[in-house]
Amino acid sequence: MKNFNISLFTFMAAVIIFTSCGKDGAVGPVGPAGAAGPVGATGAVGATGADGTKIYSGTGAPAATLGATGDFYLNTSNSDFYGPKTSGGWGTATNLKGATGATGATGATGAAGTPGSQIYSGTAVPASSLGADGDYYLNTANYLFYGPKASGAWPVPINLKGAKGDPGTANVIYSDWYTPATYAKTTIFGTINFTTDIAALKITQDILDKGTVLVYGKLNGYNPVIWPTDQVSQLPIAINYMSGTTPNLDTWSALCTLGNVRISLTSSTNAYGSISNAHQFRYVIIPGGVHTLSVVNLKNYKEVQQALHIKD
Repeated sequence: MKNFNISLFTFMAAVIIFTSCGKDGAVGPVGPAGAAGPVGATGAVGATGADGTKIYSGTGAPAATLGATGDFYLNTSNSDFYGPKTSGGWGTATNLKGATGATGATGATGAAGTPGSQIYSGTAVPASSLGADGDYYLNTANYLFYGPKASGAWPVPINLKGAKGDPGTANVIYSDWYTPATYAKTTIFGTINFTTDIAALKITQDILDKGTVLVYGKLNGYNPVIWPTDQVSQLPIAINYMSGTTPNLDTWSALCTLGNVRISLTSSTNAYGSISNAHQFRYVIIPGGVHTLSVVNLKNYKEVQQALHIKD
């Protein structure tokens, strides 16, 4: 009985050991993710990379000081390409522009275009047989213009010559403002007369015979109370004013002769020993045939200036 129990015990132990040494059991479920680990230390800075190659450009050969070894240069004026630069310099360039190519073959002839209009001319009415539809005709004798011709007939012409205009002012001549530096002083019958001459070569005999010469004064030598500054009037000019308790009359006049304008001043009281050099004068020469001034007040300088396009 004791031996049976020992044998049974031994059998059960063997079964347990055998069972324990069998296949593994089923895989269990994945456990939850663990916490993130700490950030690692920053790595060391890498070595500096080598300089890259550059391409320069200009309109001439590159200077020896330009660029570094390995660089390139393009001359944009002739397409010469240099590089890479070496310790010995830029070296010999290579031209990037190829030789001129051969002339291409002639293209096919295009289709004939529609005949264009033609303009004929003559000194009489155009013949009905002249020209084709769409053409034009100018009568050079009277400037009648016909066209375009339609249905084989010339239409009623239009006159290209307008009515004759008024005579222009293109030939009008005017001087700059002239400031006499000195005046000649003479005495005639007890009256002192001051004169100064202005050369005016454009005053010809034809102008004296057929044209007009206007002379204007800007008498800035006077007190502005007597003559407002820069006021302009046509000569002759008469100025009445009181010199103290004495009335005085100044008379400015102009005498136009061949190639010359003479300015004169007399004072009724011989009030002056000399003349101020602040006075200014200008002349306007109008050839015969210019009728613009027929409706202009010649004493009004602004009207004359506007009518004849005179600049200040």
